[in-house]
Amino acid sequence: MTRPSFTVGSDLLLSGLYRLGETGFSGVLRVEGARVGGTITLSSGLVIAADTAAAPGLESLLLRSGRVSGEDWTETFADAAPRGELRAALVQRGLLGSASIQVLTQTAAVDAVFALALAEVHSCVPEPAGSVLPPLVPISPGMDVGRIVRETHRRLAVVAGWYELGLDPRVRPWVTTAAPPVDQARAEVLARVNGRRTSRDIAFLLGRGLFAVMSDLAVLLQDGQIALAPPTTAATSALAAASWPTDAGAPTSPAEAASPTETASPAEAAAPGPAFEPTDTPAGPRRRLLLTRRNPRDAP
Repeated sequence: MTRPSFTVGSDLLLSGLYRLGETGFSGVLRVEGARVGGTITLSSGLVIAADTAAAPGLESLLLRSGRVSGEDWTETFADAAPRGELRAALVQRGLLGSASIQVLTQTAAVDAVFALALAEVHSCVPEPAGSVLPPLVPISPGMDVGRIVRETHRRLAVVAGWYELGLDPRVRPWVTTAAPPVDQARAEVLARVNGRRTSRDIAFLLGRGLFAVMSDLAVLLQDGQIALAPPTTAATSALAAASWPTDAGAPTSPAEAASPTETASPAEAAAPGPAFEPTDTPAGPRRRLLLTRRNPRDAP
């Protein structure tokens, strides 16, 4: 079996991360891949954050899933982030419980490491603490590096099977004429499939992790509800005729038919990395705009 293209890079990333954990490193591991990069922040050998444009971060997980409204996030962020008190403010304002924040920060970090492992990594450079801004909402306490490495290896073994089917983070699946899934989570994923969006795009739209979305897409693919190649002209015509009435307001393409109207959250910026070519997904957190003037030494 041919090894997936991400294998060498993932070995570089995970072995380097493991060594930093073993030595009790504090600082940032800066990761660069063929199409996207990111950072993994450690404190005394524990992972306290991970961030990449390849997977939704905490802000997207909160806003797109509806856990926190855009208005509440914007107000809390502007008030607390410059002081390094965003985590406490979210709890004090009753927007999230302390346990929920812990779960979400861990989920975001593990998913970010997984996304970076798929990025065909070519360099990993550790930078000591104090050289970059600390994470806005760190995992507290941090996560054991060995645990993250083991979970990432497990996910990569699963993904290798998906790659054999042609499913990778950059493919843009299409909806078929098969019956929709009964499972609610997969139905939500299917509703965002339109031939233009990647797994990453759908993950940002739904506020779900990249691995979770790819898992649902793999099931949809195996069940025949999505395809990885555009439908033929005849199939496209049949799909449109079967799904929509022939009035003036009906969609004219399967891409329009497959996706309901979506409203972007006002609290998310629209600055995704060009390599992913997202068509309609906002990405990075606004903290870079707000905190670029903040001295890292001022952090608590």
